[in-house]
Amino acid sequence: MEFPYFDLKTAREILPWVKGKIMELRQAEINAQRALIDGKKEFIQSYTIKMDSILKELTEKGVIVRDIRMGLVDFPAVINDRPAYLCWKTDEDDIIYWHYTEEGFRGRKMITDKDVILSYQ
Repeated sequence: MEFPYFDLKTAREILPWVKGKIMELRQAEINAQRALIDGKKEFIQSYTIKMDSILKELTEKGVIVRDIRMGLVDFPAVINDRPAYLCWKTDEDDIIYWHYTEEGFRGRKMITDKDVILSYQ
């Protein structure tokens, strides 16, 4: 079942899958760059198709990839009755940050008990 937004529970449930997809995406990017450097143009297209496929899988689940190299992704959410994102990057073990849609990465805040994250419960 797909939702227009994530609550913290559903974002955390999908996080292991997202981590795997981000790793696949990063590896495909590295392979494409190597193929380009090595002049193996015939492989660049296949790696590019792989990257596109992974991005589509993530997007279909509602996950927004912001930066492949940082492994930065956003999960659309409703926090404090406003559109927001639960924010995660690959060097973090869990989803512990969020920001309003207009704030971007620089506006990241730690999730606290004071934040009201709309839930499906």
